[in-house]
Amino acid sequence: MEFTREAHRFYFNDETGKLAGEITFPAINDDQTWVIEHTFVRDDYGHQGIAGQLTRAVIEAARAEGKHIQPLCTYAKAYFDRHPEAADVLVTSSQSKE
Repeated sequence: MEFTREAHRFYFNDETGKLAGEITFPAINDDQTWVIEHTFVRDDYGHQGIAGQLTRAVIEAARAEGKHIQPLCTYAKAYFDRHPEAADVLVTSSQSKE
């Protein structure tokens, strides 16, 4: 699935243009860290792995742009727990204090 990217947000709309899913990740620490604060997939698009795809899109963008991620929303936290291969982009405790 392809997502549209805006500043600190990936999303997709359904065929009518209505929001169907998004992930938001505002920047902190002089734009060195992205905080995943919200992951949303509308119920009629649920159970298709879309939240994971949105999260992977943020991870891939962070890697490409040299950013770190601090997951705050429950979905993102669980994603990182289930995918230790994504730990390279996680913010460390020393980075979160900068």
